[in-house]
Amino acid sequence: MGKVRIAFMASGRGSNFEAVLDHVELDVLRNCEVVLLVANRAGCRAIRIAEERGIEYIHMDHRGKSLHEYEGELVHVLKEKRIDLIVLAGWDWMVGRTLRTAYEWRLMAIHPSLHPSFTGDLLSAEEVHRAVLESGVKVTGCTVYYVGVNVDMGPIILQKTVEITNEVLELYIRAPVEAVKRLEQKVLYQEHLMLPKAIQLHVDGRLEPVLIRSEDMDRWIVLVREDPDWKKCWEARQLRYIEFKLRRAEVSQGVE
Repeated sequence: MGKVRIAFMASGRGSNFEAVLDHVELDVLRNCEVVLLVANRAGCRAIRIAEERGIEYIHMDHRGKSLHEYEGELVHVLKEKRIDLIVLAGWDWMVGRTLRTAYEWRLMAIHPSLHPSFTGDLLSAEEVHRAVLESGVKVTGCTVYYVGVNVDMGPIILQKTVEITNEVLELYIRAPVEAVKRLEQKVLYQEHLMLPKAIQLHVDGRLEPVLIRSEDMDRWIVLVREDPDWKKCWEARQLRYIEFKLRRAEVSQGVE
């Protein structure tokens, strides 16, 4: 079998897009390749990353089009490019039924909170982290999930928690902008580790959708078939990325 062909959809800085590209280049992520970026915002950083890394990209502005029309054109492009998996990372527009149906169980997204808490229509990461800090909760995190056919938030694949310390909460009282940035960096670090893992689990066929039937409502969940050997191999490979990030940070600090 050939490699799984992945398309990213992004609207902003593309940090998760970049993290996945790093995982591929470092041979952490295997049996897959990122072949396309779809961006709906001209000039976003994600496009610059694609240019620098030699990844094909398409700017598809959603303005002036209905969601059905836009996604009809998008699905045509994705099929033409033989895309196997779509990853939404910082995508700031709606996802309609056309795309969700065409890529059922092959449409993955990441959100900077622990679903189902602090979710909402098109909330930016900054808005999510501000809401988290204003609530006074002690734990937040991030979630990777499949986008469902009938609802935006589909079955959860992976979640990672991030502790909110008193130091950050006290900082929010004095300097809310700085506190939001600090929390965002902590959550982003976990996102950059968790999204590639979710992709590898998908590529390896280790994510099993299961329908849970009940009197109130049937629900899909995802069982993660992560055995000890797989986990050990993944963690060993991902150390390359962690060390790579540390070296990059040291170089940046040296330049400063």
